[in-house]
Amino acid sequence: MSVNNPASRLLKIIQDGQKQKKDQQAADAWAAILNVPKDDKSLLLSRVGQVMALPGAIKGEIEQLDNINHQLHLKWLPSVEKSFGILNLQIQWKQFIERFNAETIFGLEVCDDALGRNRPEKIADPGSLESLLKDVNALIADLKEDELSPDLRDFIFEHLTLVKNAVEEYKIRGIRPLEAEVERLTGAVARNPQVWIRTRETDLGKRFWHVMGNLAIATTIVVGQLQIGHEVFDALSPGDGTPPTVQTDVEVNINMLTNDFDTNEKSSGTLPKPALPNGYGKS
Repeated sequence: MSVNNPASRLLKIIQDGQKQKKDQQAADAWAAILNVPKDDKSLLLSRVGQVMALPGAIKGEIEQLDNINHQLHLKWLPSVEKSFGILNLQIQWKQFIERFNAETIFGLEVCDDALGRNRPEKIADPGSLESLLKDVNALIADLKEDELSPDLRDFIFEHLTLVKNAVEEYKIRGIRPLEAEVERLTGAVARNPQVWIRTRETDLGKRFWHVMGNLAIATTIVVGQLQIGHEVFDALSPGDGTPPTVQTDVEVNINMLTNDFDTNEKSSGTLPKPALPNGYGKS
């Protein structure tokens, strides 16, 4: 299964759910399927909510296709919406998962086939995502002790957390949140080149741009007039020390840092949300 559209992602999640023990609590089954710690109820609810949004995403994508019978392709939708409507994390898993019968699975497979052929999304390499998450977690952990100014620390922490969440949610949301973060970071640097210059003056900042370069390579996206891909490593580390620029109606290759960086970095630590916790940085 290519998992290159919302129907394939929901189908994969349901199929993983059918492998879970049916006599366990729904919360435990979801935690296993979505790789969320059982005791992190807030995170679990957030991720399950994203799964519940997939039927609507499938409907929106199917309705973009011409020359197909939308009603026929979405015949499974009311049943799935009803199943999610009765979902309670305290019920036995079988009360939810057994509602996905062969007819529903077939309907999702038909949508997967249609979207996979006509509206496929890019697919990230699993190894690249795993490595990216490892590096992001290491940077978040090290950010606690680094003597960065508060504005730079906030900038780095916000973008690292957005990347962390997007990687962890890739199974549900696909590559688009990762692509959006590359666009967001590119725009931030274009609006405020000084943040790029100042962060590159620190070791942690150099590591940050290296990781963001790996993110851009992993997504290899084209956004409007911006071409972002394997050249990502040059433009954000030009030899003369000047920041990158973005021009209207001009193809721009935006590259993150590869020079002056040792890739053998340690990795550890996790933090969930883009609000800087107490204790980050020294005052």
